[in-house]
Amino acid sequence: MLILRLTVNTTLIVAALLVNNLQAQESARSRSVRRVEQTARANWQPTRSRVQKTRIDVPGVDPRDDVSSIQRVQAEGIPSPPPESAFSIVTPSDSASLDGQITLAPVYEGEIIGEHFSGDCGCDDPGCVGCDTIGCDGGCGASCCGEHCGGNAWRPCLTLCMPQDGWASFEFLGWWQDGMQLPPLVTTNLSNPAAPGILGDPGTRILAGGEEYHDEALDGVRWRFGLWLDSCHTWGVGAEYFSLSSSNDLFSASSDGSPVLSRPFYDVKGGFENAQLIAFPDVIDGTVTVHTDSDLVGGGFRVRKLRQAEQGCSNWFLCGCPEHFCSRTELTFGYRFLQLTEGVRISESLAVDQQNATDPSGTFDLYDSFKTKNQFNGFDIGYSTRRTRGFWSLETGIRLAVGNTKQTVNIDGQSTINEDGQPTITEPGALLTQTSNIGSYTQNQFAVVPELDLKIGYQMTKQCKLTLGYTAIYWSNVVRPGDQIDLDVHPDLMPPTSSVPFVSNSHPTFAFDTTDYWVQGLSFGGEYRW
Repeated sequence: MLILRLTVNTTLIVAALLVNNLQAQESARSRSVRRVEQTARANWQPTRSRVQKTRIDVPGVDPRDDVSSIQRVQAEGIPSPPPESAFSIVTPSDSASLDGQITLAPVYEGEIIGEHFSGDCGCDDPGCVGCDTIGCDGGCGASCCGEHCGGNAWRPCLTLCMPQDGWASFEFLGWWQDGMQLPPLVTTNLSNPAAPGILGDPGTRILAGGEEYHDEALDGVRWRFGLWLDSCHTWGVGAEYFSLSSSNDLFSASSDGSPVLSRPFYDVKGGFENAQLIAFPDVIDGTVTVHTDSDLVGGGFRVRKLRQAEQGCSNWFLCGCPEHFCSRTELTFGYRFLQLTEGVRISESLAVDQQNATDPSGTFDLYDSFKTKNQFNGFDIGYSTRRTRGFWSLETGIRLAVGNTKQTVNIDGQSTINEDGQPTITEPGALLTQTSNIGSYTQNQFAVVPELDLKIGYQMTKQCKLTLGYTAIYWSNVVRPGDQIDLDVHPDLMPPTSSVPFVSNSHPTFAFDTTDYWVQGLSFGGEYRW
């Protein structure tokens, strides 16, 4: 038993001595490795000297944003390969070595709505305009010509009370409108001087009316302005107003009887075409004028809401040079107002021929007046897109307003009769305006007003842009003065009418006659954003 115990103790002592010996050898080997590594590092020499710090502005990041959006890269010296003795100590990596500077993509906070990059674009190549030039001025961490186009971040609406960003534009308009249709108002007969200008007779020629008026180009102006309610240009409010110059047309003719001047009408009493004489040989001399006018204004306010934004880089279809592009899609809604005011006035000044007239001598002054006013008030909703590439931008927009059109028709007329030796008589009515239709009439009608807008812009400076555009507006339900004129006349109702107790089948009469209306044309101006 004693011998067995001595044998076990001896074995344990020998094992402990072996373990201590192995630990000492491993420690010596580790010290040797560290000494070799330190020697190898001391022998390494850099092949390039340190360079100055370089600031790199990442495309699509505005320098005004926080420092997290800007990469500052320190170019370090790149060492030469280590001596061969070091390869036995330092194990090389399996991955390929990288030479040069490595920058990280900008990190945005918040939800990214949309970004698009089309491969190896080379948008920083010479000759390419990037979004950090005056062709694109950025905001809120992205460059999109003054408006946030990435939709990458949302900032609280701290500027609600004092908005800091906004836009304003002024444009000259060259528009055309749907012409005003007028019935025949003044006629003559050149082939037969003894025949009045009755419609349908041989030789009768229409001098005024019988065609469209005010269908020529009209000049005007349009203002648009607004403010953004947040720094990311996600919500905004704006207003607009446009006005076309008043269009006026004047026809005037005078005659001592040759040529014949007359005003045509349909005689409902006799059932045939007839004419009131203005100038006829040896009967009456006279002057007639026809004045028409048309005036259009419009305006409203709306809210702009960013729906989607995108930015990236792609080739332009006109050339092979890749450039940055930015696009915005917006939804708009608000209030819209339109007003169309028009009128027709026919005036006559007549004098009975003193030599051969059978009627008492004297003078007659009379006029017929037809005025219409259309006022539209409605809810307006729209959808617009804008794509910016370099200095150029293309905007498209569609709008639809639905609401009420208040239609007003005013019909008025008057005759002043001066007969020799008689008191002057002034009575309401003339030829086409009589007691049967004189008055003011109003009705309300449902209407829709769609609009199409196209606009090309060129960025002149960081904040100013020139624009060239096209606009088309359609109005579904309006009244126009020419449509309210009734050429059916009962001659017994023509002044003076004090001796006529009652006339059946009274004409002219009034009934609302509605139609549609459109206006379209070009615009040229500028836009300023801040």
